[in-house]
Amino acid sequence: ANLFCLAFTKGLPITDDVVLDAACTFERRAYTAATVSSNVTTGSRPAAETTLGYARKLAELMIEMVKSGGKYEPDASAAISGAGAEVVDLMGSRDFLTSESTEAALRTMLTPGSQVSKVRFSSKSFGRDAATVAAKALTNVSKTISIADISDIIAGRPEDEALDSLRIISAALAQATHLKELNLSDNALGEKGVRACSEALTKQTCLESLSLQNVGCSIFACKAVAELLTASQHLRQLHLFNNMSDNEGAMHIASILARSPCMQDFRMASSRVGPQGGSALAQALGGAGNSLVRLDISDNPMTEGVAPALAALVRSQPQIKALNLNDTSLTDKGATAVALAIAESAPKLEELEMALNEITPQGARAVAVAVANKQHLWKLNLRENELEDRGAVIISKGIAKAPALRHIDLCGNQLKRVGAVAAAKGVAGLAGLQLLALDENMVSEAGLDEVRQVMSQAGKAAALGPLEENMEESDEELDEEEEEEQEDSGLSALFAKAGL
Repeated sequence: ANLFCLAFTKGLPITDDVVLDAACTFERRAYTAATVSSNVTTGSRPAAETTLGYARKLAELMIEMVKSGGKYEPDASAAISGAGAEVVDLMGSRDFLTSESTEAALRTMLTPGSQVSKVRFSSKSFGRDAATVAAKALTNVSKTISIADISDIIAGRPEDEALDSLRIISAALAQATHLKELNLSDNALGEKGVRACSEALTKQTCLESLSLQNVGCSIFACKAVAELLTASQHLRQLHLFNNMSDNEGAMHIASILARSPCMQDFRMASSRVGPQGGSALAQALGGAGNSLVRLDISDNPMTEGVAPALAALVRSQPQIKALNLNDTSLTDKGATAVALAIAESAPKLEELEMALNEITPQGARAVAVAVANKQHLWKLNLRENELEDRGAVIISKGIAKAPALRHIDLCGNQLKRVGAVAAAKGVAGLAGLQLLALDENMVSEAGLDEVRQVMSQAGKAAALGPLEENMEESDEELDEEEEEEQEDSGLSALFAKAGL
């Protein structure tokens, strides 16, 4: 009745049947959520708190339906693709599953002879009873399943129940003899959780992809992963993100990389890895093989100390296409070392990201050399460095020599009129340009007008990004002699060779 009244006050044409079905669905979800939250490690919550949680969840679901114009998501059900290779996907609203709702959601997998090859349980919370049903379903498709995404499946569960659920599901996955991809991300694992998933990790001999993003992968958790993942010879992708791994944790991960000769895509971003850990990762990747295509070690305080190992890695990987070094505190010295390595190798490079690295005009020449004549480079991210006008003028020369560039980000680099106009002129000849980002600089209104004019004359006006956040300061003319007055470090010859 409350749901019908809410819909009526909003003028929503909802039929009685729809309201009844939605009300039953919402009641089940609210009751399950309240039941789960009533169990805590010290016992049970007071009944009043549980009832309040039930009412809050119920109201939340009803308001969400009314705001969406009468739309709501039915109870968890499998999204299916046909023709002998089915996919079960439970991704959607946050639901606390019971054994009954799990049976309904996974009925396709529970059917004798099911040919399901890919599952995603994300956003659904599995307790012991639900996990037992899920394990039965996974066992039934153990001969056909190749991709298992069990990310974000224990939210809101008490720790002991969450660990039991992981053990139950992991034991079932251990029977999947052809599993190639396993995603454990967004579960509050820590070392206990990693070890709860031990069977899923130790029994896989064909695993090609493992994702452990946002799982609390501490030093000890990383050690556990390294101990349990014994068969990594086929591993092509390993993703870690938003963990607290530190240098020691990175060294444990490096031990996995050292025995992964097929690694193509490695990510260990936002993991508090310093220069020692970063160097260990780079050395392990370089020593294991030369098939690396994508590398993301962004948002780690690696400093210039990682540059020698990183430069050596770049030189050893002829297949590298994407390099994300954002916010790694390289400074000019580290950026120069890595950029020169890129200039001398990486012929297939498509994406280069070096934002937030304190790169000044002194480091700009090496970056310009790295960019120049890269035939496949389409993305260049240098935002929030300290290039100033001199650095922008130098890098713009390299940009003009990279014919495939489509996205260039120079936001937040203390650019004034001269630097901004130089950037606009640098991209004027790029046929596929889609974005030149120059916001958050210090360009005067007259300078912005000149930038717009240059872009318009080149037929690139639509590619110019927003300019509203520029903090206007007086424009100063750039002294051409001052532009060249930099420490050479052997760059002059490379600069000339690149035609800059």
